[in-house]
Amino acid sequence: MALQLNPYFSYFDKSFTESQTRNYILLLQLNVHGVELVIYNRERNKFIGAECFIFSEIDTVSQIPSYLGKILNYRPSFAYPYNEVILLYQSRYSTLIPKPLFSEKNKKEYLDFNQPYQEDCRIIVDNLKNNDAVNIYYIPHLIAEKTKELWPNAKILHFSTALIESLSISFKNKIEPKPLFVNIQNDCFDLVYFKENVLHYHNTFEYRTKEDFIYFLLITIDQLGLNPEDVNVHIMGNIDKTDHKYRMLVQYIKNFRFIERNDNFLYSYSLDELQSHKHFTLFNALQCE
Repeated sequence: MALQLNPYFSYFDKSFTESQTRNYILLLQLNVHGVELVIYNRERNKFIGAECFIFSEIDTVSQIPSYLGKILNYRPSFAYPYNEVILLYQSRYSTLIPKPLFSEKNKKEYLDFNQPYQEDCRIIVDNLKNNDAVNIYYIPHLIAEKTKELWPNAKILHFSTALIESLSISFKNKIEPKPLFVNIQNDCFDLVYFKENVLHYHNTFEYRTKEDFIYFLLITIDQLGLNPEDVNVHIMGNIDKTDHKYRMLVQYIKNFRFIERNDNFLYSYSLDELQSHKHFTLFNALQCE
């Protein structure tokens, strides 16, 4: 098992001060491929740091806790006390339930119906306050316990919870009546669709090829009763203009663009090199509070 301890990227504002972490919020996005960490200065309403570490040759999620420990040894300031800590756990599986239909005692049955059973995991239920729904998912005991060991005040959310809630807030009451959002990951992608400011659809699709990707996107557009000629598609996540999936979008989708960063926050000059559409959900997870 190898860990690339040289960060994939590392940007810190000169104002970042290790002795002031109690005034900062630490946000993390964690999956089997790596972890991104972002630091937010609440007093200045400003993001002042971001760093990413890639997990190489990982076999199981059970190895993630030891990776986190090594990263904090490399960058001790991430282990200091923070005002708040929010961890987004990114996995393919979660189940949305309308809140009026949800019963806490039946949460395992909801997962059993929609997802493969996962051993050595606990069930977490996120509350989507802006969408009158809950999001249910498994998280490995080892990851949940390591998170609380490293950051006792950490709040754990599923990535899709933050994705849906942040989009709902960011695009509420905007001119677009039917925006479609596509968040692309290494081996899967999320589709989120709002109709008249109400969450209408969310799903996660696994893909292996660019043809898989565009097939699932186009068939979902058709099932939603939309037209690829006039639907407005916002793209985010792990994609850029050199990507084969981007070329497929050019070929089949008339109106699409990379999502823009949220102007309600300020961003350090040190973060200007980051492609904001790749980190939209992490930088907007604060809106889920």
